[in-house]
Amino acid sequence: MTNKGNLESLALKWSCSACRQSKRRCDKMYPECTLCTQKNIACNYPGRRKRGKALHYAKALSPLEKPTISQTLVVVTEKGKEKPYQASFSCCNSSFIAERFLDPVVFSRAQLSVGNIDVAVTDEIAQLVGSVLDIQAVSDRFFKSVHMWMPIISKIRFSSTLLNRLTYKKAELYLLVLCMKLSFSRRATSNATLYETVKLFHFKLQTSGVLSVLVLQASVLIALYELGHAIYPAAFLSIGSCARYAVALGIDKSILSSSTEKSQWIEEEECRRIWWAILVLDRYLNLCDPQRHLMTQDASLDSYLPVNDAAWDKGEPDPDHLYTLATANSYHLGLFARFAQAAHLLSQVLRHVSEKHSSETSQLRRTIFALVQVSNIEASMRRLEYCSQSAVCYSGIIALDDSFCDKRPPGSGAHLSKESSLISQATLHMVSIFKTDVAEEVCDVASPFLVHLVYKVALMHLRIAHESPTAAALEELQLLKHTLKVVGGRWHCAHAYLSLLEKQEILLVVQ
Repeated sequence: MTNKGNLESLALKWSCSACRQSKRRCDKMYPECTLCTQKNIACNYPGRRKRGKALHYAKALSPLEKPTISQTLVVVTEKGKEKPYQASFSCCNSSFIAERFLDPVVFSRAQLSVGNIDVAVTDEIAQLVGSVLDIQAVSDRFFKSVHMWMPIISKIRFSSTLLNRLTYKKAELYLLVLCMKLSFSRRATSNATLYETVKLFHFKLQTSGVLSVLVLQASVLIALYELGHAIYPAAFLSIGSCARYAVALGIDKSILSSSTEKSQWIEEEECRRIWWAILVLDRYLNLCDPQRHLMTQDASLDSYLPVNDAAWDKGEPDPDHLYTLATANSYHLGLFARFAQAAHLLSQVLRHVSEKHSSETSQLRRTIFALVQVSNIEASMRRLEYCSQSAVCYSGIIALDDSFCDKRPPGSGAHLSKESSLISQATLHMVSIFKTDVAEEVCDVASPFLVHLVYKVALMHLRIAHESPTAAALEELQLLKHTLKVVGGRWHCAHAYLSLLEKQEILLVVQ
C-alpha cells in the first residue's frame, strides 16, 4: 500500500469519544482528531474501530510527526570562546506550525489554529528562576531600572497573569524572567554563564515551534543585553530575528489599528510597544553604519504611538490621548511615544546620510532638535535624570553633522554646527552627574543609548583638544572619558568605545 493509502486509512469511520460526548463534528483523524489536538485534550476512539490496523500505521508515521533534533551546537561565549553544547529536543509537535507557514491560506480556510506547545523546563532553568517570590523580586527590580527606558512589558499584566503562566506557559515565563534578570545585571563572569544559558533556552523554545509574545519580549531583552555589552554580530543578528518573529506573530500590524475594548487594550498596547522597540533598535544599530539596509519598514504617518507611560503603568486606557505620528502634537504623549517619534526621524537621518544629502539636512536637524527639547521638558516634569530618546536624537543630529567626522584632514578646523554645539554642552551637563557620589546609582538606570552619544561627543572634543589643546578642552574630554569608564561597569560597550577613542587619538598624532 502506498503512503497515500496509509494516510487515508487513518481517517476512521466513527467519531472519537470526546467529540461524541460534546456532540461536536469530528474529522475522525487518527491517532488524534483536529479538535482534540487544538483543545489539548485526550483523544480516544472506541475499540470497535479496527484500532490495531490504525495503530500500526500511526507507529509507522510517528517519526515524521515529531522530528527530533539531536546534534552538537557550538556556542560562542562573551569571551569569544567556543563551547560545545549537546541539544536534543522536539522541533515541532502536532500543532500545525509547519502547515501554517507553508500555506497560510489553506490553513486559515480549514479553520485551524496553532495549539499550545509544552516545552520541558530543566532543573537548571528552574533553579535559576527560583520561587514565585524570586520571580517577583526580579520583576520589581526590572520595573525600577530597564523598564524606565524600555517599557515593553505591562506591570499590571505581568502580575495578574503570573499564576496562569506558571500553569500553562511555564517555559515561556521562565525565559522572560531570566531575560529580565539578564537585562538589569551588570556584566560579570556569573552573568556570562547566565547569558549562555538564556541563549540556549531561547533557541530551544524557538526550535520547538513556540510562537509567543513572552518569547518575543525575551528576545528584545536579549538583543538589548548584547547591544549594551558589545556582543557582535549577535546583537545585529538578534534584532533581525526579533523582527522576523514579530512578523510571524502579526505584531508588526499592531501600530496600524487600535481597539476601544478595555479587555484587549493592555495586550494590544504591549504588542505595539514591542514593535516600536524593534524599530528603534533596528535604526539605532544602523547609526554606526548607515549604508546597511534596515530590517524593518518605516512606520507610516498613520501608525499609532504608544500611550502615555503613566496610563500604561496603571493599566488604564486613555482613548482621549491616543495619537498617530501625524497627530502627535501634544505634551501628553509620554517618553516612550517620543522614542517612537525618534525612530521615525532616525529613518530619515539614515536615508540622508547614506545618500549623502548633507545640503538638505537643516530642516531635519531642527525637527529632531525640537523633539529633544519637548522630551527634555517631559523628562523634567517626571523628574527623570535623562531620556534615552534624547540621547538617540542627539546621536542622529551628530550623524547629520559631518563636522565630527574623523575623515576631515588635519588643520581643517573643528567647527561645530549650532546644533552640535548645543548637543555637546547638553551632554557635558548630563554626564556631570557621573562625577558625584550617586554615579553608581545612576548607572543602574542608564541605558546603552547614552554610551553611544558620549562616545560621539568625545570624538568631537578629542579633535578640538588636538587642534586647540586648552585646559578647558582637555578637562571636558577627560570628563567624557571618565563617564565611559564609570558606565563601563554597567554596559561593557563603554570599554569598547574607550578603546576606539584611544585608537583615534593615536591616528591624530601620527597624521
